[in-house]
Amino acid sequence: MNPVVTQILTIAGVLLGSAATFVVTTSAERLRWRRTQSARWDDKRLAAYTEYANAVKRMVRLCRRIAETRNLLATGRPVDLDAAFAELAEAETERALNWETVLLLGDPATITAARAWHEQAWQLERLLREDGPDEAAFVEAYKNTMLLRNDFYAHARADLGVASGTLPELTWTSLQPPTDR
Repeated sequence: MNPVVTQILTIAGVLLGSAATFVVTTSAERLRWRRTQSARWDDKRLAAYTEYANAVKRMVRLCRRIAETRNLLATGRPVDLDAAFAELAEAETERALNWETVLLLGDPATITAARAWHEQAWQLERLLREDGPDEAAFVEAYKNTMLLRNDFYAHARADLGVASGTLPELTWTSLQPPTDR
């Protein structure tokens, strides 16, 4: 074989090998970077969802304590209503701050579920601020709030790739009306 052709084939082989190495290395690095970015955002979304859920749960828990004080629910111990409503206002402020992070990082389905949950929590508060709130209406609103909480968690878990199964179904045994009236 001609020495010039041999050299051209050798150079072509080296160039082809270099190009293939470059393409494979670049692709692997890009994939690794994407995985790192995805894990980083997953961690931030988990923190955002957790902080938001804790803030809404605090609001709902305060509403429940107020309802227990007003004998709308059978469990719990009485609280000072003025202090509880003041704490509820603080909890709403905390929820609003955490909401912004959910809006920035959350996927659309989770944002929609989160919005429905906190709007239902607002409904609980509206009912409790009425003079003589209706017991049946409050219990139904509370049940709806808990269902919307589970819906939020289901969407958040799907967004985060949590594949451990669905949440257990809710039971309502603690929502029986008080019997000592």
